[in-house]
Amino acid sequence: MMVIGGNRVARAGLSLRPLPASVLLLAAGVGSIILIVLLSLAVVPVLLGAGLLFGFLVGTALFGWAGIEGLAALERWIESDPRFQR
Repeated sequence: MMVIGGNRVARAGLSLRPLPASVLLLAAGVGSIILIVLLSLAVVPVLLGAGLLFGFLVGTALFGWAGIEGLAALERWIESDPRFQR
């Protein structure tokens, strides 16, 4: 506290000693690095799962489209083959 004109005025800001402040900053830095690494590792399975789901959906769509095209080709072949004309 400072005394100005007989009035006590509190100093603005924190009054931390240098060693505890540096230990606090070091711990915050290490903690943030660990947190970033853990969050990055947690994102990997999510992205892998999303990629597998996307691949499954694309494969299902292509398989369905190929099946429909195959049935259409079979229908055209049956209509044009003389063995099936009666």
